[in-house]
Amino acid sequence: MNNLIRYSHIHSEKIGFGHSLSPEPEKLDPIGMKLFRHTHDKHQILIFLSGECKMTTDEYTHVLQPGDVCFNPAKTYYGVSILGNAPYERVVIHIDPNEHFESLAYSVFDDLKPINVNVKERLLPFIERYKEYGSTLSFNQFSPFAYSLLEELLCICQMEKNNADHTINTADNLLKQALAYIDSNWKTIKNVSEISNALFISPSYLYEIFNKHLNVAPKTYLMQKRLQSAHAYLISGITPNEVSQLVGFNTYTAFYRACKAFYGKAPQDILAKK
Repeated sequence: MNNLIRYSHIHSEKIGFGHSLSPEPEKLDPIGMKLFRHTHDKHQILIFLSGECKMTTDEYTHVLQPGDVCFNPAKTYYGVSILGNAPYERVVIHIDPNEHFESLAYSVFDDLKPINVNVKERLLPFIERYKEYGSTLSFNQFSPFAYSLLEELLCICQMEKNNADHTINTADNLLKQALAYIDSNWKTIKNVSEISNALFISPSYLYEIFNKHLNVAPKTYLMQKRLQSAHAYLISGITPNEVSQLVGFNTYTAFYRACKAFYGKAPQDILAKK
């Protein structure tokens, strides 16, 4: 515990590989050389506040987002690559190997990937308190506070992780419900609001779920399902006018245009392939 660093660099200088101000831009930054792949004898908590960079370990490569909190265990290699010239700001705290802290940190960062935490509401108050205690207390007085604050930060990370997992699980469940509703009602659904109303969510949130998980809008997904069914009807010999009604189009003109846009062929041209 004696070597616990109160708080290491809060760095905001503009730096970046290929920076126009210097052929050796890392010399602009006292920690620049440490941005390359390296390791420490101590555990490290890295709080990323701003900039454009990515972190690489043996397990993953992650483009850091403001609010990302990273746990880099002692003697594990990692590197941070600067991607641009935006102001780079981070807080780094080194911690001596400590069984209790290690156990808690590994339980929170079980996959060693960054956890995103709200900067304004969570991280900045933590950083200010950490700096205040570190600058006003003696080292012996500060150390117990430091570990207590770090445990608090890990608890905050765990809560944020739980919230993120809950959001993902909720979105997955809603997507399954939406797909089930479409499968049961695709012939009669009038608009996307009908689907979102059935799930008691907003149309915009339904769009967000579809776009994130399926990379397609709900309206487009519904249209594709209708046209795929229409194709099966057409090649079975059912006339285009009948198919238009069977798959839920209000007018034959709307069906014709959708079929032409999706397949590049008019309905009658698909029918002729039988």
